[in-house]
Amino acid sequence: MKTIKFQFILAIFLLVCSSSLFAQSAQDILDDMIEQYTNSIEDIETMMMVTRMEGFLETEPDTTYYRKVETDGFPTLEAVDSGSNTPASNYYNFHESYDALVENATYEGTETVNGREAHVLFIEDVRALYDDMVTNPQAQQQQEQAEPQSGRMYIDTEDYIPVRMNFDISYDGEYTGSADMLMSDIRNIDGMLIPFMMEMKIEGISGSMSAEDMAEAQQSMKDLEEQMENASGLQKRILERAVKPQMERLQKMLEEGAMTMRTIIEDVQTNVTIPE
Repeated sequence: MKTIKFQFILAIFLLVCSSSLFAQSAQDILDDMIEQYTNSIEDIETMMMVTRMEGFLETEPDTTYYRKVETDGFPTLEAVDSGSNTPASNYYNFHESYDALVENATYEGTETVNGREAHVLFIEDVRALYDDMVTNPQAQQQQEQAEPQSGRMYIDTEDYIPVRMNFDISYDGEYTGSADMLMSDIRNIDGMLIPFMMEMKIEGISGSMSAEDMAEAQQSMKDLEEQMENASGLQKRILERAVKPQMERLQKMLEEGAMTMRTIIEDVQTNVTIPE
């Protein structure tokens, strides 16, 4: 009996020790992710990316250029101001938020995301993830109003690229809900693994609206519908082409309490000449 007890205790001890030896930490995952990104852009000096949005927001294809720079000893593809109206961010510039991420992140194990095994990092304050990444002044102003709370970041266990992010969000002290971003259609472009589809779904929108606000929104849509019905000629065609699709998306958002936006990459080219 004593031998059986000893073997049982020994087995438990070995299990605990082995779990400790092989346990990952948030810092380990972030270090591997930054190393992978640094190696992937070793031979890339510039990049051109053509994107468009569809879903609640629909845009024409838009081109953003990036140039490799070095900040604090780390290479980064920095967005170049090309007159674009689309908010631009430094591509996968996680090293600028490294210290804040390490401080706020906790490792939670692995989950499967779109068939990929991914490390899961719980982030206590998601502002650590994005504060230093967006360079567009308009987007920075919007971020001062939108304050994500806590969330999770999912990083592929083999390629160490983000494949999903989700977080709670509070907007201007009035709206509370959640946002979920899923990256898919990941392609290898000259050594860089790039998700050509990024879908974000924001939920909880209508739930934060009062009955009065909801009635006002519905009435505004009804007024626009009457305006389109009463219009004629060129004005009617413009309203039907430009306003009606947006109204339909807004109506769907109010009914479902959520909105979905997709960023689709149409083209990526590396080591291109950046126009003056």
